Amino acid sequence: MSRIRLIASSDDFLLEERLAAAVSELAAGLGGVEPELLGAETTPETVATELVSRSLFAAERLLVVGDIRSWLDAPAPPGTKVDREEAPDPGPLLQVLAEGLPEGVALVLGAWCGRKPAGELVSAVEAAGSFEWVALPPPPKPWEDAVLSREQRAVLEAVLRRAAGGVVFDRAATSMLLDRLGFAPRLLVSEVRKLAGAAGSEAVDEGLVRRLTFPRERSVEVVRDAVLGRRLEPLLDLISAAEAGEPINDWQGQRLEVDALGPILVGMTASLLLQMLYLRRLVAGTPAEAELAPARTSRDGWYNRSFKNGLAPALTARLGDDAPSPLARPGAKPPSPFSLGAVFAGAGRYADDELTAAIASLTRVESGIRQEAVCLATLTAWLTETVGGEPGRAVGQR
Repeated sequence: MSRIRLIASSDDFLLEERLAAAVSELAAGLGGVEPELLGAETTPETVATELVSRSLFAAERLLVVGDIRSWLDAPAPPGTKVDREEAPDPGPLLQVLAEGLPEGVALVLGAWCGRKPAGELVSAVEAAGSFEWVALPPPPKPWEDAVLSREQRAVLEAVLRRAAGGVVFDRAATSMLLDRLGFAPRLLVSEVRKLAGAAGSEAVDEGLVRRLTFPRERSVEVVRDAVLGRRLEPLLDLISAAEAGEPINDWQGQRLEVDALGPILVGMTASLLLQMLYLRRLVAGTPAEAELAPARTSRDGWYNRSFKNGLAPALTARLGDDAPSPLARPGAKPPSPFSLGAVFAGAGRYADDELTAAIASLTRVESGIRQEAVCLATLTAWLTETVGGEPGRAVGQR
């Protein structure tokens, strides 16, 4: 465990999170020592003196300096007004770092800066301990719309683990939560605590994230379940709300622009129709075809007893062998068993000819949406014809 750490970020919340975690870890490693927080007037010389000074009252010491940006080669964070001042001489601290800290002494440094810092002090810390740059998506905001890099995802996963307080989030739940929120660490902490509380002693899974992360009322979040479940009412409710000028949320809980609803409804529905048709064709003539029957998939416990550890592994393997497809796109991860199970159950609620007819009419529907206002009669009629009907009928029944 490195006893010398420098953590830098252009986000003050993430910096505070990572500093707290590092301080907690080092304090525990030193037998529960109380951290000594050094104030804003601290200089490299002051820190150097403190590091080599033995305490009469404690054998172990943990020194913490919250922001040493002015000591480094790095600009201030965007939008932050700071007084220009001459950088202090890091020489005394560099010498102590080169010689090594006394036994039982640890040092944590933070830096809130506009870009990854460089310079002698950063190099000295890297040589003697560890330096961590907490990555952010590139500007411009909103960060919530940014595609997360591997490094950024790792930062958010660390935030999630700390906020979870020991509650396990499975991989699919973690992935859905991060993809849904984007780079929004403060919102992530709030959502993680809510999900952890709802899960109790159980692990947080994809289903719980889907249900609780954002309100489903008047949100496009209802579209997936409505199409797969052949429940027309939630879709028509969205259209009616848009026509009345009532708010509708996107996947991130943000207000959706009125003219965006039509293309979203068509795009999501068409994607699901293609996935269901493909899945029906994939299992046609195999023992798995009988499992499509709504009488089977609607049974309590069907997912855990029959699909998760029974059908899902074989289907996932076939998806990989058959890629690319509507359910296995190049470079993308295969669907989780939970997500695949929902599409499988949905596929049993439609007949082949219904799916092909709905897909064949897409050009007409998309053309109608471009020519009319949102919540068009064309869209309403297409969704009614496609999703409306009896979801519990036997597989393939016309």
